Amino acid sequence: MAQIKKTTILASTLLITLLGTAFAAPKPALVPQEGVWQLDIEFHGQPRQITITLPGDTQPRSFWYLPYTITNNTGQEVRFYPQFDLLTDTLRLYHAGEGVRRPVFEAIRQRYGNTIPLLEPESMVTGRILLGADNARDSVVIFPDFDPEATSVSIFIAGLSNENVTVPHPTTIDQRTGQAKQILLRKTLQLQYRIVGDAITPRQRVMLYHSMNWIMR
Repeated sequence: MAQIKKTTILASTLLITLLGTAFAAPKPALVPQEGVWQLDIEFHGQPRQITITLPGDTQPRSFWYLPYTITNNTGQEVRFYPQFDLLTDTLRLYHAGEGVRRPVFEAIRQRYGNTIPLLEPESMVTGRILLGADNARDSVVIFPDFDPEATSVSIFIAGLSNENVTVPHPTTIDQRTGQAKQILLRKTLQLQYRIVGDAITPRQRVMLYHSMNWIMR
């Protein structure tokens, strides 16, 4: 299999760790302020693996995918610009869609032809989301295969809410002002999964749901 590009700890991931050790990280508001909205998301099962030989390749590649439904019950039309990231306990960060080509989505759509007939690519679901269940949108997040040494992963989903907060970076100084650099954190849904399987047979691994939390990231 062609080696999949892996991104190590990015600033946002490092920030979570540093904020947790330096001071209490901000948490989402218990009671949303005026003007703050949040879309509803429903997941169809747990993340699953699919292996496919893409056109032009000689070896199959593996991907992880999770179908979901977005519903707008906010009382107003809003715009959905999601960001999906997968972080392993080995501190490897992967972005949804990285190295994913259209045949991967088509293979997944065939699997759900009877149960989710209106499944759309993630890129088609971004933008305006109309009100109500009749206008719900079905899509799927797809990640490249991740570190076979990982024993757990977190999937972060930003864009479901417009709640955000600006906080000082715990280690970076703005050279212009001499003050801590300000960074923007967004309300983000964190899904945590345990990995069952081993590095010897990575294509036989499965994800098992562990927990779900809202955080500021």
